[in-house]
Amino acid sequence: GRCGLWDWDLARGRIFWSQSMFDILGLKAKDDLLTFGDVNELVHPDDLQLYELATDLAEARTTTIDHAFRMRHAAGHWIWLRARCELVRQAGDPGLHLIGIAVDVTEQKSLVEKTMAADMRLRDAIETIPEAFVLWDAENRLVLCNSNFQELHNLPDEEIAPGAPYEAVVAAGSKPV
Repeated sequence: GRCGLWDWDLARGRIFWSQSMFDILGLKAKDDLLTFGDVNELVHPDDLQLYELATDLAEARTTTIDHAFRMRHAAGHWIWLRARCELVRQAGDPGLHLIGIAVDVTEQKSLVEKTMAADMRLRDAIETIPEAFVLWDAENRLVLCNSNFQELHNLPDEEIAPGAPYEAVVAAGSKPV
């Protein structure tokens, strides 16, 4: 399932990872618990600050987390993970634990980036068409148009937002000369 379980003992700074968590990152499993520093070295600094997260949890500013971030794979590339976890107090243990699951979402992130790049290329191609171009969906709502269409019908920017109904766009524009 490309997911791993973990239990972070906040008071002691020790972290338990399931075997699958090591597998996701291409790391050899350790028999002992990981330290805060071990994990912090793997996290991309632009995505997550573990020390700040621990402080927020200790001061009870937050009790649940749902966050996407990158961790370094053993081969050197970044893996995108989405972690969902909850702050819990276990019976017989006075300290707090952050227990959760981390799911590998690298493929989804890559697909989103590729889709965005393809969308930009399509929009650029439509914009370079010398004629007016407009695309409506099956319910007659605006999907996109180029600047030539906007200029031809003298449409203000706010009237050509994606999802605008055909009738509203036509009413806002003027007929070409």
